[in-house]
Amino acid sequence: MTEDRDRNEGLIVAPRMRTQPMNENSVDNTGFTLIELLVVLAISGLLMGMVFSSLGVNQKISTMARDEGEMNQNLQDVLSLMTTEIRLIGLPPVSYYDAGYLASPGSPKNLVAAGLVAIGPTFIRFQGDVNGDREVDYVHYYLSGGAAPYALNRFAGSIHVDGSLPGGSPQKLSEQVEGLQFRYFDRSGNETTVLANVVTIELQLTLQTKKADPNTGIHHTVTESTRIRPPNL
Repeated sequence: MTEDRDRNEGLIVAPRMRTQPMNENSVDNTGFTLIELLVVLAISGLLMGMVFSSLGVNQKISTMARDEGEMNQNLQDVLSLMTTEIRLIGLPPVSYYDAGYLASPGSPKNLVAAGLVAIGPTFIRFQGDVNGDREVDYVHYYLSGGAAPYALNRFAGSIHVDGSLPGGSPQKLSEQVEGLQFRYFDRSGNETTVLANVVTIELQLTLQTKKADPNTGIHHTVTESTRIRPPNL
């Protein structure tokens, strides 16, 4: 008996593990509550609203930039055409031809340009060979419309051999005109309305965008002016 106790005292006995029965109520049920779902939905809706709002603003900016680009290009195209043709007023002059030939009954009546025909603050009519075909052309620039934006029109064509004016329909150069102004100057640089004294023509053109700025409700505009001195005036 003593030997058995001494032998057992030399052993290390592992402690017994107590086991407890699984309780169904102790399972950790993880998930979202209704309030949490509502908060998530609200935040998602707010973020989506911000995204769509940003896209809408960017689209408006892009549309406005494109509109301004078209307006500027239209202005440059119109000014280039008008400047080129106004510079050719009075070409060819009477000095290009023999006086006897021009005086003969059978000579064409569309060889010599009459120069300026009529002038005003918003229109100009003149004769000149604007297309280089050695025939005098009749050109008329004028506005139409009761209020801005006006349409800028160009009526042009070759004068007939008998001296009669051409027919046809005008060409619309722009429908975005906010303002057009012609000014006329004599050799001394003084402004004049006397047709025979005009040697320099000032042209000022203002165009506006097709659509108003969505933020201000105002149309953007661009203005350019130039002075032209036709050599045959």
